[in-house]
Amino acid sequence: MLMLSLLACFVARASSTETSNVCDSSALPTPAQQLLTVKFSQWRPKLVSDMDTDDQKIWLAARGNACPGMATGKFETADKTSYALLLVPKSNTGAGYKIIVLGKDASDDSYAWRLVDHAETPADLGLVISKVPPGKYSDWEGNKSIQLKLDGLQVEWMEQGALVYYWSRGQYRSIRVSD
Repeated sequence: MLMLSLLACFVARASSTETSNVCDSSALPTPAQQLLTVKFSQWRPKLVSDMDTDDQKIWLAARGNACPGMATGKFETADKTSYALLLVPKSNTGAGYKIIVLGKDASDDSYAWRLVDHAETPADLGLVISKVPPGKYSDWEGNKSIQLKLDGLQVEWMEQGALVYYWSRGQYRSIRVSD
């Protein structure tokens, strides 16, 4: 019982302090921050505190203080870092989500955004994103596999299923890796 109480205190402390800092979009490059301010002023990255208690425990145990609404990787090119964001509304966080990737424009220091996925209806609170490394990924039924040369973006509904989004031939494609 004491261990459960200590874990609950840790979850509450971590979700309110440590993870709010890692989910702060001010950590993004200034041009990416500006794009978010202009295009997504009513949205913010998902926080651990947006998740229910069970999902918070699972997330913190598996990923420490990583942000469930931000992932950094080489999603589109091997030489440029991109930023994936799971955005929720600043007010009424259960009213949908947007998953976007911010990538540096080839011609200058500005950033462009690509919509990877979205929902306008109430979002499942267990939705999180994370980067997965290059490698082989198979669908959950074992019928299809892909070999990623770049990082992929895992979109997971905690304890329900996951997709890996990957850049191929100028757009994001997906493979369901668990159900």
